[in-house]
Amino acid sequence: MAESLKLSSSTPLSSSDDSTFDDAINSSSHPKSSPSSLPLKRTRGRPVGSKNKPKLTLPINQNNEHAQKPILIQIPKHSDVIETLSKFARDYKISITVRSASGSILNATLRDNQYGTSTFIVHGPFTLVSLTGTCINNNSSSTSLSSNVDLDCFFNISFCSSSGQSFIGIVGGRITAGDNVVLTITVFRNS
Repeated sequence: MAESLKLSSSTPLSSSDDSTFDDAINSSSHPKSSPSSLPLKRTRGRPVGSKNKPKLTLPINQNNEHAQKPILIQIPKHSDVIETLSKFARDYKISITVRSASGSILNATLRDNQYGTSTFIVHGPFTLVSLTGTCINNNSSSTSLSSNVDLDCFFNISFCSSSGQSFIGIVGGRITAGDNVVLTITVFRNS
């Protein structure tokens, strides 16, 4: 037995009813205000005396004259890497930071520790993994090119042999360049 359900359909609102509905909503929730009672326009930015200070932004500008641009230096075979860097710093009256290095070295003089004076020489050839450090020219106005007294240099080095033996240490003297030694450096002048 089939029962038929009769659904009562609601009558659609007429357009006049729509406007009445909108008017009722607007008048109840949003009271109309006169132009003179409107709030003043808010100013942009932080209020005076705000403790929530904005963080300073440092613009990165590649055309900045003070930006440190990397320089590549190729060291000739059988030359002392450290002496070449020292001479470069003295000749141009600048300080140098070595960022990376590649190539091969024939031997290296390492220091026992940072403050020790005893050194030892490791004979290669070795593959240069990294060379980092700084050579500070303390007397950038000096005209003397033969003195090492005006330079403070400190370098760390890492290299490995063809058999896989690795060395990491503090440079204590001569580093003899082998083939294709290229250093990436940045230069700066002391203030």
